[in-house]
Amino acid sequence: MNSVFDRVLEIAANKGKNLSVLDYVVGTGMTAVKLSSGNVGVAHLLRDELPSGCTLFDELFETPCTLPEFLKLGYIHHPITVSLALAAANALVNAELEEKSVSQSDIFEILNIQENDIVGFIGDFKPLTSKLKDKVKGLLIFERHSGEGYLPDWAIPWKLKECTAVIVTGTTMMNRTIDSILNSVNTDRVVVFGPSTPLVPEVYPDVVKAIGGARIVNPELAMKVASRAGGTKNLYRLKAAKKVTLIL
Repeated sequence: MNSVFDRVLEIAANKGKNLSVLDYVVGTGMTAVKLSSGNVGVAHLLRDELPSGCTLFDELFETPCTLPEFLKLGYIHHPITVSLALAAANALVNAELEEKSVSQSDIFEILNIQENDIVGFIGDFKPLTSKLKDKVKGLLIFERHSGEGYLPDWAIPWKLKECTAVIVTGTTMMNRTIDSILNSVNTDRVVVFGPSTPLVPEVYPDVVKAIGGARIVNPELAMKVASRAGGTKNLYRLKAAKKVTLIL
């Protein structure tokens, strides 16, 4: 079976047959892609996984090009190419949402977090983990890079089963770890969350109760933010994007 990310790429390629990619930006924290429709999408850049050197590619990716062709970058296993492909997909699928389908609920409300819960985070969402600290029975934070209070990502297959609610970063799409993560949960209280998350309900398994991503509302400003080493906080602070949550 294809990965969740592969299915996102396939859906975006089919829906965007008549669209082109006009421009893209590779920043230090995220990428941004602009479509011929005028829509822009963003995705996190796994910069810690970039190879060393001052020239990462012998040839640059030329634009304009068709969206389906550009999405093929997602099948090249490189931090920049997968980020660009996800940003391009997000530019299409996240812009298609109808306002009436968007939930205003907090993700903790959606997950119905209680004081006896053990909550697992795939990726340290510091604003969220700090809110829950001392309010639940336990917090398990899984990170690829070691740090105080973190569990290594290789512990996910057995430690994640202890969690009664799980919040997964959307960046797990790009390294395709999302599939094994979702197969490791022992609960149906799961949210996939973060600005990289593609808002395509049909690609997620039943254990996922909600998905939260970003809709770009000021395309030109979003491109500018990405080009100037900006990140998620800058997007929201400058009102270039807004948070969007869907209950599945």
